[in-house]
Amino acid sequence: MDDAIPIRKFSCRMIPLFILFIFLSLSGMSQVTITGTVTASDIKETLPGATIVAKGTTNGAVSDIDGHYKLSVTARDSLLEVAYVGYKTMLIPIKGRTVIDIMLDPTKTVLNEVLVIGYGTIKKSDLSGAVGSVKAEDITRITALNPVASLQGNVAGVQINNSGIPGKNPDVLIRGVGTFNNTKPIYVVDGVILDDISFLNSQDIISMEVLKDASATAIYGSRGANGVIMVTTKMGKGEEKVSYNFTGEVGIQRLAKKISLLNGPEFATVTNIIRPGTYNNVNLVNSTDWQDQIFQTAPIYNFQLSATGSSKSSQYYISGGYFKQEGIVSKSKYERISLQFNNTYNLQKFLKLGNFLTISPFSQQVAPDVVYMAYRADPIVAPYYPDGTFAAIPGVGNPLATLAASNNYNKGVRGVGNIFAEVSFLKSFTFKSSYGIDLNYNKATNFTPAYTVYNSDGTISQQQNLQSDLFKSNSYSFTWLWENTLTYEKVIKKHSINALLGYTMQNTTSENMELRGENIIRDESNFWYITPGNIYDPGNNVNTINSIKNGVDINQYYSMISYLLRVNYVFNKRYILTATFRSDGSSKFAVNNRYAYFPSFAAGWNISQENFLKEVKFISRLKLRASWGKLGNDKIAYDRRYAATDQNILVILGNPGSPSPGISYGLSGNPNLRWEVTTQTDVGLESGFFNDRLTVEFDFYNKQTDDILIALSTPGYFGNGGEKITYNAASVLNRGYELTMGWRDKIGKLKYNIGLNGSWNHNDVLKIGGSSGVDSVLIGGDLGNGQAVTRTIVGLPIGSFYGYRTAGIFQNQAELNAYPHLSDAVPGDLRFEDVNKDGILDSRDRVNLGSPIPTFIFGMNVGIEIFGIDFSLNLQGQTGNKIFNAKEMIRPDRYNFEHHVVDGWTTEGSSNTEPKPSFGGNNYLPSDKFIQDGSYLRIRSLIVGYTLPIVWTKKVYIQKFRIYMKAENLHTFTKYTGYTPELIGRDILYSGIDFGAYPVTAVYSAGINLTF
Repeated sequence: MDDAIPIRKFSCRMIPLFILFIFLSLSGMSQVTITGTVTASDIKETLPGATIVAKGTTNGAVSDIDGHYKLSVTARDSLLEVAYVGYKTMLIPIKGRTVIDIMLDPTKTVLNEVLVIGYGTIKKSDLSGAVGSVKAEDITRITALNPVASLQGNVAGVQINNSGIPGKNPDVLIRGVGTFNNTKPIYVVDGVILDDISFLNSQDIISMEVLKDASATAIYGSRGANGVIMVTTKMGKGEEKVSYNFTGEVGIQRLAKKISLLNGPEFATVTNIIRPGTYNNVNLVNSTDWQDQIFQTAPIYNFQLSATGSSKSSQYYISGGYFKQEGIVSKSKYERISLQFNNTYNLQKFLKLGNFLTISPFSQQVAPDVVYMAYRADPIVAPYYPDGTFAAIPGVGNPLATLAASNNYNKGVRGVGNIFAEVSFLKSFTFKSSYGIDLNYNKATNFTPAYTVYNSDGTISQQQNLQSDLFKSNSYSFTWLWENTLTYEKVIKKHSINALLGYTMQNTTSENMELRGENIIRDESNFWYITPGNIYDPGNNVNTINSIKNGVDINQYYSMISYLLRVNYVFNKRYILTATFRSDGSSKFAVNNRYAYFPSFAAGWNISQENFLKEVKFISRLKLRASWGKLGNDKIAYDRRYAATDQNILVILGNPGSPSPGISYGLSGNPNLRWEVTTQTDVGLESGFFNDRLTVEFDFYNKQTDDILIALSTPGYFGNGGEKITYNAASVLNRGYELTMGWRDKIGKLKYNIGLNGSWNHNDVLKIGGSSGVDSVLIGGDLGNGQAVTRTIVGLPIGSFYGYRTAGIFQNQAELNAYPHLSDAVPGDLRFEDVNKDGILDSRDRVNLGSPIPTFIFGMNVGIEIFGIDFSLNLQGQTGNKIFNAKEMIRPDRYNFEHHVVDGWTTEGSSNTEPKPSFGGNNYLPSDKFIQDGSYLRIRSLIVGYTLPIVWTKKVYIQKFRIYMKAENLHTFTKYTGYTPELIGRDILYSGIDFGAYPVTAVYSAGINLTF
């Protein structure tokens, strides 16, 4: 008890001091309300949506529709940090003021532009690699299923070929074709590595960065050889109130260009030349335009509603989108719903949690290949007989009957997302762990009813399906990716260091089950199912659903482990050094070759920061950079290293013999497979003039891929039955230049910008085959008639066209007798060159006829704004490539012709370029007769919009209201006679071959954009 007395006395003495302490604390925490208006200095208008934050805290506000803000601060707060997209962030001292009006200056330099790179972001000024960037306003200019279409014509070095098929993904190439395997880049969506981004709504994306050189892509090691496209989706902007945005667009699609084919009388005239007397009066025949029969005007819809906002401890972005595209060929369409959920939670100053999630259900209907049928169909035959039944089209089939019998559907769902935790400690360190998934489920149904198309005399034509048949498949794939990175960022006086250390694991599992049935009991969709009684089974094994003859059950499983390191060092904002290292291990390779190592090094010099250039006022930015590095590729089937058995055989056992299932040796594997390796060097110069009103960026690159994984023929004693084995046995070079230029300025109220970009690329095969295989030449482009039209050899580009070179027309028999020719050639036929001068015309006289790979791709963008009216124009194109018009060459029967045949040879001297008409024969051998120039210039998009003045819209609580009209693929300037010079090949050896491509459509649409 005695001990208690001093404590009471001490406590009493401390009470006055304690009260004083509380008083001072409360005084320090007392709040003051600051109000004001945020205005743009360039346009002299208020800025709604600007963020105002007490520096060093999470306490902030956002300016309202009139640019007004109100923020409560404490006496401890000394600075306001004010930010708005496109304007310089400002730090403003409070100094006891309660009214602070703020004027923001526009960003006049790209030096501080922040770009998204692998596992982080970086200022443009500190970047040592080649990176192209497209922002939100450019991404949404194109109404397309896949946002990657917006890159076309906007980023140097990126070639994109589109298709008009609803739901079809475009082909994307970055800096040329460097492999015989999968040439697609990878996509990194909010940290998740993917093969495509067709599930994303363009409205949900804030930026896309294209990583092109080794310094930029090496952090992705084995995945970076074909380039990397970084996709960043939107996140909450910091508003404490919810902001909504609605975009709605409705349009129509139509055939942009018809092919000039013969009409009925013209076809009858040509037929009479080939087979005299076929038609007595060519002017009385029917004339059917089969293109008009199959093509239609089709609608396209695109809608999106989003909500964004934040509290003191969290930010969120939620959106729902709907996209629907009908095809210009009936029974082709695509429909998608996209749901986006992005959240960030600031649990503590040092701890952040978050998630990015997209769920995208879809459905698709796929039309049969009636475009090719309509191209060939006899124009004299009417589509229907008088009784309304489908008419038979000799040799082709009736496209309308094929469409009527088609019922080909896909539906499924794609889910992509990740969750992450980020911990900051010791001021300079950040540890981030994320777990991402990519889940894809697809269900396919293809039903063809029993039907017969009869000839006019009542006999059965070749177009029939005797029994109804049904194909069903269920497939899914699941990929998970666990990534852990530790980042160190530190600025010590003139030294800036950013270091990254990481460990990642990835696993992919997929399965596909296919089943076929026939003689389905009813044609209605409710009865499209397969039972043991209607399984298609040529072995009569009807009781075994899992029989290999009945179905295909394919399982795939592979994984990858990676270690990564990157250090970026900047001294005095002038000198930049970047080193990157990544180690990847893939289960596609045996243990002895499983791991590969991918280093890169880069350096940059901000010359404009040097004292001797600071006084040169017209130069605002000048940077020289160079990089070197190695990248990898393992994009082959997971089982190429394994030997396989053949289970699809029958053996005769017993006496008397009876068939039994058997297994035999099938295909040899190659356990010595190893990584493809791409070595790339890049030298670039970035410059800005007149406060970055003029910007110029130039790059030279040299990109060589060695040890390319390729399937080669093998000696017969291997016992592979003609199958090929995969080897590391090829090398390919891509070398080129890239140039990007831009001018941005204003004249009074008029703001305008012009952008140009161009890319020159040289492709060259350095090696094919070797001791591992017997191939030194790769033959491709099989037309299905015994003819192949591409040949890949050392010294030429991949997939070069191969055929005879023509030298006019045989005008008479004497000329025919005097010149080497094929045995059945006659006057009026094409004359092929005897290239090797041996006096014999044969396959050894076939030569290189050009490459499908363009040597130059380019784009141009123009934008104008004045008094709320905005105008934008986007042009893009390519030159230097050839197209093989295969649809015109494949002619074993009486098919229609393109219109130039009317100028064909008839008598001596009548033509020396167009041979006499024929339904087949020597004139349809592979030759330069079917090679056309694939160069084109396209008006990619033309947009005119009007944004209502904010003084009008604010009265109804609307922040922004814009209406616009848009035209896409408005016109294509080209010499090519087909529907489109943009072609998507089956694989790299089929590039540039037109088999009757589904046309790229012209789109005309109108829309609104509303923010409230």
